[in-house]
Amino acid sequence: MHSVFVSHYPIVQLHKSKIKVILILILLAGATGVMAQSETYSFAPADSQFVMEVARGKNEVTVAITFRDSIDFEYVAVERKADFSQEFSQCSYIGFDEVKAKGRKVVKRDIYPYPASSDVQYRLKFSTTDGATRTYPSVTLPATKK
Repeated sequence: MHSVFVSHYPIVQLHKSKIKVILILILLAGATGVMAQSETYSFAPADSQFVMEVARGKNEVTVAITFRDSIDFEYVAVERKADFSQEFSQCSYIGFDEVKAKGRKVVKRDIYPYPASSDVQYRLKFSTTDGATRTYPSVTLPATKK
């Protein structure tokens, strides 16, 4: 008694090889897609006043902030630090007028970022028109090179 899928039939072997090639191509495409994605790290406070997204580019770090319509502030300082033992320092400034002029989304580029070999933290510090300051938790941008 012979089985239908006997390996000595050329048609069955051809189909098996095509299936293997297709599976390999699908796996490679999936792996390439995962490697090609740029990693963006984000933070949104519980009150949903804004969303901050931080991404590392080739020679810069991009900080994109999307503000809610009803948010009110005088300015926002974008701060960063590379070492967990040092203090945050300001790397960018966003005035309320800039947010009104550009719409709800403002993108700032840190063109002199800390080296990609170290973890870097970015955070926002809001200053309101009545003088109050609110500092939000930081977003850690992990090192890409060691």
